[in-house]
Amino acid sequence: MYSLSLPADRLPATFRTDATAPGRGLGVLLIAEALLSFAPLVVLGAAIGWPASLDNPAAQQLAAIATHADAVALGYGLYLLYSVLVAPVMIGLAAWACGGLQHPLALTVAAFGALSALARAIGILRWLTVMPALAGAHAAADPAQRAQVELVFGAITDYGGGIGEILGVSLFMALSLGLLCLGALRCGGLPRWLAAAGVISALMLAALSLPALRIELHMPVAAAVSMLSLWMLCAGVWLLRRR
Repeated sequence: MYSLSLPADRLPATFRTDATAPGRGLGVLLIAEALLSFAPLVVLGAAIGWPASLDNPAAQQLAAIATHADAVALGYGLYLLYSVLVAPVMIGLAAWACGGLQHPLALTVAAFGALSALARAIGILRWLTVMPALAGAHAAADPAQRAQVELVFGAITDYGGGIGEILGVSLFMALSLGLLCLGALRCGGLPRWLAAAGVISALMLAALSLPALRIELHMPVAAAVSMLSLWMLCAGVWLLRRR
């Protein structure tokens, strides 16, 4: 175990003035990431009714993917970009709050942020690779073959969702953000209100994984993800306004 405390010469209160430019760059990245999180909702929502469409029967989802192939590729491509950018966002925040990545807490936050981005990307790639192929096969198949395609679709959806949503969106992101903000509450680096809001966001994200553990506590995905986007937006604005 390691302490969450930071060396005195690395406390954010003693940052050099040359940290201003990196802080502004990180602020812009945070705001862009927060706004980018809504792009898939706009594109996929208009095309296939996403994310509510994820609860539709497999046959209905496959037909929608085949009908709106270009919009699905664009929407999930934007979602993939958002997910990949989670890594530099969390690495940048860890370095900023801890005075550099050499601190064990910063390394841990950065590692979980990178794992979150990787798991999210693996989960999303199925919609850009396997699912369009299944949608084409489903459209050209007879009723018996369609049933088999739908079984494959359901299995891949469950497995990919477990990696992307339970690990990437929920557990790894909750650990990265939660550790960052708990450390900031103890040692500084972020305003207390922002760190406290980050802890709340991390708890909401962690709650998304509870149904997989057979714990009946329903946390709406939209609420948890929107809270994270709002937190990133607030963090970005704070960094840009910081003197």
